[in-house]
Amino acid sequence: MRAHHTRSKIDDIRKKMSDLPELKADEIQLNNKESIAVLADDIAALRKRGYGFEQIVEFLHENDFEITASTLKTYLREPERKRENTPIKNKKTTKKPTTENKKITRVTEKTAIKRQKKEQTTKEDKNQAEFLIAPDRDVL
Repeated sequence: MRAHHTRSKIDDIRKKMSDLPELKADEIQLNNKESIAVLADDIAALRKRGYGFEQIVEFLHENDFEITASTLKTYLREPERKRENTPIKNKKTTKKPTTENKKITRVTEKTAIKRQKKEQTTKEDKNQAEFLIAPDRDVL
């Protein structure tokens, strides 16, 4: 069941919220994602010193920080996505037209005749007489 609130009640809540004191930096609780964002430079330094993700995760576990190696990798990659301004899930890759991925068709006498027949049937006025030009033949 949804609760409904009066405008005056919401205004009272807003007033009380604005009167709340600012939290000190050591009182602010961070979730895992936010914590990894704070530790990202330190983790990068450990990686440069030769530590693997598993070793870093093990160290974090020893310090009461529960996270998996795959989640750690994901959290460290996410700032790169924000710089691109494109979420991975919505990102569509399209091939640019090149000669490598264009379909190349050979124009033969048969395909030319098929094209002429198709054009002939799509004409608006089908009562007009049209002649189909047949290609030259070597054999009669």
